[in-house]
Amino acid sequence: MSKDVVLMRHITQEREMIAYCNHQGIGLIPYGALSAGVLARPAGTETARTIHDGGSGSLSLADLEIIKRLEEIALKKGWKMSHVALAWVMSKVASPIVGISTITRLDDAIISNKKLTGDEVRYLEEPYVPKEIQGFA
Repeated sequence: MSKDVVLMRHITQEREMIAYCNHQGIGLIPYGALSAGVLARPAGTETARTIHDGGSGSLSLADLEIIKRLEEIALKKGWKMSHVALAWVMSKVASPIVGISTITRLDDAIISNKKLTGDEVRYLEEPYVPKEIQGFA
C-alpha cells in the first residue's frame, strides 16, 4: 500500500489505514515524508519551490507548532530538520519514499543511524489536530 504518511496528517492514517495494514500484514511504502519540503526547513523559508508553487500552502497553527518542534529537536540533536521528519516516519513504517533531485539529497535521506526517542515522537505528535482525509473518495 502506498499513501502519504506525513507528520502533519499522521493520526488520521494511523487510526485506520496503518493499523489495518499492520494487522493484515500489508506492507506500507509511504510517500510525502517531507511534505514537499515543508518539514525540511523553518516555516516561512522561501525556496525556488515555494516561489513556483505559490508558497507552502495554508499551514494551520498546529502545523506551524509541529514545524517549530521539528526545528527544536533538530537543533538539540545537531540534525537537519529533514532527518527528524524522516526519523519520525521511520518510527511508524520501514520504507518511506523520499523525492530525490540531487545526489546530496539522496545522501541526506539515508538516516539509518538516526532514531527518535518515544518522548520525542510524542512531543512532535502532541500539537496535531485531525484533518479531513485526503485522496480517498
